[in-house]
Amino acid sequence: MTSQITTLFDMQDNAEKIRDRIAAILKLELDNQKILAENNQYTENKKDFDIKVYLENSRPWELTSDSADKNPFPLINVGLHETREDMSPGSTVCNVKYIGTFYIDCCACGNFNENQDNYMSDDSLSTFKAWQLARIVRGILMSGHYAYLGMQRVVRRRRITKISTLIPSGLQDAAISITICRIFFEVDFHETSSEAQGVNFDEMIFTATSHNGEVNLINISHDYTKNKE
Repeated sequence: MTSQITTLFDMQDNAEKIRDRIAAILKLELDNQKILAENNQYTENKKDFDIKVYLENSRPWELTSDSADKNPFPLINVGLHETREDMSPGSTVCNVKYIGTFYIDCCACGNFNENQDNYMSDDSLSTFKAWQLARIVRGILMSGHYAYLGMQRVVRRRRITKISTLIPSGLQDAAISITICRIFFEVDFHETSSEAQGVNFDEMIFTATSHNGEVNLINISHDYTKNKE
């Protein structure tokens, strides 16, 4: 018996591309939210809009110490939770319908040095800020501009199925109060096999140049020639 597959599996699946696209969209739009907040004279807590984006880092706050800014919050982390086959009619052997579940952890801290909400406890403050961050993320991902995440013919539908509050494991009794609002984001999409012709889409490529997975550079490319070679 000899090997039948001559293709090297060195390219991302569509599920991975969607995960990276979610992070890229959030990085792009959250940077713009920061600019809008800085230019808005009525925005009181402008730091609430200085939001860092991470990819597949379950504890990003442990790696973000900064001598100039000891507090890394607020921040979000984007991860791929699971993919499963969509059993509804329409799939083919080389073009299968899947449902991908992604999570966006919106992390906030209630121990700000600049906190002016002295009437509120640190755990209450972290929860309020985490939900505020989740509201911003929800507004971006569910915007009509991103109905297909810029991946038409790959993404069929996207939706938020649940948002839940959780306390990071091991930090229940910590001196610092951290709250996470986890957004479960489902995407219906097509996954092609190695023998099928992939679908070209409007690429949004980001580069995480930090050792801890922080997304801090975005390149927009409309050149499809490399996909056709």
